[in-house]
Amino acid sequence: MTAEDEHVEGSLDAVLGNDLGVSALRAYAAGIDAGAKRKPLMLFGPPGTGKSMAARLMAQEHGWNVVEMNASDYRDKESIDKLLVAASQSRTIFGKKNMILLDEIDELAPKLDKGASSAISSIMSTSKSPIVFIANNRWHKNITFLRLTTEPIEFRKLPPPVISEILRRFIRRNHLDVVKESVDTIANTSKGDARSAINDIIALDGAPQAAIDAIGVRDRRIAIFDTLDRIFSSNTFSSPLIATANTDVSNDLLAKWIDENIPKRYSAAVDICAAYQSLSEATIFASRASRSQYYTYWRYMNVMMSSGVALSKTSYPDKSRQYTFPKTVKVLSGTKESRGASYEIASRLRKHIHFGVRRIRDAEIVVLADMAEMSLGKGKDEGVYDFFMRTYGLEPKEVDWLVANASSKAPPSRSAGA
Repeated sequence: MTAEDEHVEGSLDAVLGNDLGVSALRAYAAGIDAGAKRKPLMLFGPPGTGKSMAARLMAQEHGWNVVEMNASDYRDKESIDKLLVAASQSRTIFGKKNMILLDEIDELAPKLDKGASSAISSIMSTSKSPIVFIANNRWHKNITFLRLTTEPIEFRKLPPPVISEILRRFIRRNHLDVVKESVDTIANTSKGDARSAINDIIALDGAPQAAIDAIGVRDRRIAIFDTLDRIFSSNTFSSPLIATANTDVSNDLLAKWIDENIPKRYSAAVDICAAYQSLSEATIFASRASRSQYYTYWRYMNVMMSSGVALSKTSYPDKSRQYTFPKTVKVLSGTKESRGASYEIASRLRKHIHFGVRRIRDAEIVVLADMAEMSLGKGKDEGVYDFFMRTYGLEPKEVDWLVANASSKAPPSRSAGA
């Protein structure tokens, strides 16, 4: 790491390409520390332009503690109040000012996140702590209630020379082994998204020239079934890693696809166990990257999710079985009404299953839906309805919803070769 890198690390000087936005953030924070009454901030602009990083670095420069929520947390008034009300009125036990950071605020869905907008508006009106919202699209209809009550700061798409400099600093700071010529190639094909460019650079650490040639062309996307084929069928380290880097599917959704289809491709118990072990380690690194904003963890996440799963097998994979869509996604996909029902059921189940609503929606409902479908597959059985009512507090119509959304009712899957 150079002296210049050491100087900018931990300050807003590390945010490149949006000087006006950085200046506005510094002026805002200085005003807050001086006791000025300011509206909450709204940082908006395309993905990968440094909005979230800039907000956190502003807090770091001024010694503020960050209390953060994102799209997965905007579910109801209760969950928002539980985390934010106290933080908006007080300091930490060490006397630090809190800064409330609401990321991905344009993902707020008023019809599903009941009371979320009113809870946020209430906190804004009484907060003694600065509040920062982050959105890709400031004009999204879901956040019209914030349009006149926030101070907007725009972050613009980053030009290739700026992304090249971001990548060079990242390589120096993390001591990566990347061919210099690949930096400008990735910057030119990143479409202004520094986050995706960093992800590509991490995948290229120590990779041969062939991998660089493949990963540098961002508009050559690999379909999900081809990506899965590369992961499950490959016996090399680089091929599945390249496929993962070049798919349009997000890392989170790709992990769900892999999770669902490991037993479809691997038959030996030892192979299945080893593959799930690699996948679980990938999700750990993904969580660490999200919590710490230290994106070098992506490097390990990508390797474990792709090459780790690929090299877990001891025998050639079974290609006779079709790939199936992830159950956890299937249960919650469909109409808005259906997704709303899943929230209602998850909230009711929370009294009996001691997990958060998100965990219940993503995992527990899948199990209960299959239980209900197996029990009621041959018709009405009052004893089954009585069981779900006594054990989980569900109404008969909610049990019917579980049956209708069981994984066995998933649409026909597509084979890898289709």
